[in-house]
Amino acid sequence: MEDTVIINLYFDRSEKAIQATEEKYSKYCFSIAWNVLYDKEDSDECVNDTWLAAWNSIPPRKPAILSVFLGKITRNLAIDCFRRKKAAKRSTEHILELCKELEEIEDVTAYSLNDEI
Repeated sequence: MEDTVIINLYFDRSEKAIQATEEKYSKYCFSIAWNVLYDKEDSDECVNDTWLAAWNSIPPRKPAILSVFLGKITRNLAIDCFRRKKAAKRSTEHILELCKELEEIEDVTAYSLNDEI
């Protein structure tokens, strides 16, 4: 199906627009998400979120090149997902570092108390 027809379906608020977009661009958008995330489930979720974002943004906007428009949405969603996952890992690493420091402090404190007694 031609991109202009798909865009017109979005303007008509037809659900066939999402089906047509998925048929034509699902592999393209998945590859973009995969190259950022390297995770199948997260990539699938980004692609599905791309369809929703396209549905919500195309009626006021009319993209000149649909593939670029969808690719940009997918890329931004994948980067956001990557940052969320990275932030979660960073906080876990930080907690582990704090636990190690607390263990060291506990060892030093126990040693100091034994010397005093």
